[in-house]
Amino acid sequence: MKPTTAAVTLALAAVAVTAAPAARAAQCGKPDLVDMVPPDGATGVPLNAALGAHYAASAEYLGEAVVLVHPDMSTESLGANWDPTEQFLSVTPGAPLEPGGSYTIMWPALRGLNAAAPGVGGMATFTAGTTDDVSPPTFAGVQGVTWDLERASDDCVDGLVERFLFDIDLGVASDDGGTSGLTLLLYQTDGPQVMGTPVPLPGRAWPQDSKTDAHVQVRLATDVAVGEICFAGIVRDSIGQFSQNNNVKACVHTTAPPFFNGCSVAGSGRGASSLFASLALLAAAMRRRRPRARR
Repeated sequence: MKPTTAAVTLALAAVAVTAAPAARAAQCGKPDLVDMVPPDGATGVPLNAALGAHYAASAEYLGEAVVLVHPDMSTESLGANWDPTEQFLSVTPGAPLEPGGSYTIMWPALRGLNAAAPGVGGMATFTAGTTDDVSPPTFAGVQGVTWDLERASDDCVDGLVERFLFDIDLGVASDDGGTSGLTLLLYQTDGPQVMGTPVPLPGRAWPQDSKTDAHVQVRLATDVAVGEICFAGIVRDSIGQFSQNNNVKACVHTTAPPFFNGCSVAGSGRGASSLFASLALLAAAMRRRRPRARR
């Protein structure tokens, strides 16, 4: 489906407000690595794959080295791109991966915006496949959502903080490069502060701990998560292609605390037909606006 002019306008407008999305407003906490794409132990990684890692919202990239260890044990220091809207550090090997080769990538420990000490980095060992990633991924969309209220200790305020915890059920995703190379991009499409423009949530690696019934959790502050709350999502593959032609979103109605009814059951709905075209344009535009590379 060809994106409409309205969809393009929506995507560009969204880019203008994504410098500090609601889900990343709190910059307190450790600047640790969150996940890696591909994850440790992945097999069949496409020969033309880019490699990436998500970090916590408080992390800041200052040119730290990313090192790739080749099958012959030689090392390559890679120039990295940092996407602050997604907290995503990505690299592209200098040459295509060797078919069947075993590689190790070492992701650096980054410093935090409000922390003197660096966080925790990571290391993943993976095996290359035999073919390139060619076709865009497919994704059945967000299938359902349930919610609860969480009270947890928060070092930022030195006390307990209330947040809404959303458990989001995901439809089936697939790609010719395998799911280990997929990144899940979720958006809050309805809520008290959305104002008609989808709000991007922290990107994350596609969950690998379940063959079916994949799900993720999202925590939102109470001021952005009371009332009719809806989520939608797309996936991106290892060469930057997005899933398309999906207009599913899942909604749930939350109650402001204090309340006595506990949790709620999810409801799945259909959004406007241009929703996922807009999300794909938004995600692509966010990637294009950060062409800063450091070595």
